[in-house]
Amino acid sequence: MSKKNIEKLPSSDDSLISSLVYSALNTSKENILRPANPEWIEEAGNLLVRQCLSSNFDQNTALNELMELGFKHDTIVDYCIPLAAIKLGESWVNDTLSFSETTVASANLQILLKLIANNRQSSFNPSNGKRFLICVHESEQHTLGALIMGDMLRRQGHSLKIKLDAKFSQICDLQNANDYDAIFFSCSSFLSAKETVGCVKKIRQTFRDDIPIFLGGSNIEQISEGINLKDFDLVTSSLDAATEYVEKQRKKEPLGLLGAY
Repeated sequence: MSKKNIEKLPSSDDSLISSLVYSALNTSKENILRPANPEWIEEAGNLLVRQCLSSNFDQNTALNELMELGFKHDTIVDYCIPLAAIKLGESWVNDTLSFSETTVASANLQILLKLIANNRQSSFNPSNGKRFLICVHESEQHTLGALIMGDMLRRQGHSLKIKLDAKFSQICDLQNANDYDAIFFSCSSFLSAKETVGCVKKIRQTFRDDIPIFLGGSNIEQISEGINLKDFDLVTSSLDAATEYVEKQRKKEPLGLLGAY
């Protein structure tokens, strides 16, 4: 494996650009839940990589081609896009793709994901749906995982806000205004996990209510090794485990602040 100088890219709420470098170092295809036909998904992942690397990439064409092959929207989001992202990251690490190629292809994957999400007819289910805040801390470059998680939660009837490049004060403002049922943090590197821990510690000191806070990512166990994670209710790559925790533990109470931040 080559040693590379990693240039930090600027990040904002409007930006779809994210680096796959950190997750590629620690994530393998085995981290993705195995679909019924892994060979079928493997071919779709290769197809997506070729499409996203093309200078003529068009999200509608990419989506239509996958659907013509028999892929449903849920399968594309849950399996094909994550596998393509891993393949891109592995190619960068192995020196078969440049950093710029990997970054642009990653952005194209996120554009495709956004297209699918915007086309969905999913809506908030007031009978059992929850309200979640999904955050990617400002120290984290990789945002694709958070967007995939958001799509999965919306399909389950939950309402949510996704905050990329999230700062402590912004998270507090959002929670104070909306009283979310839980806050999710998505990380893909040791650095971002460590910075997120510091942010969550301040959140715990700011709010009186014991809001569930989760730390997740496809390789979260590896990248968080050695970090004190006591301020999180769960550290898991299982979305079902997190939503089940909220269902059992969350008690709605008026939100209050301990002090200014």
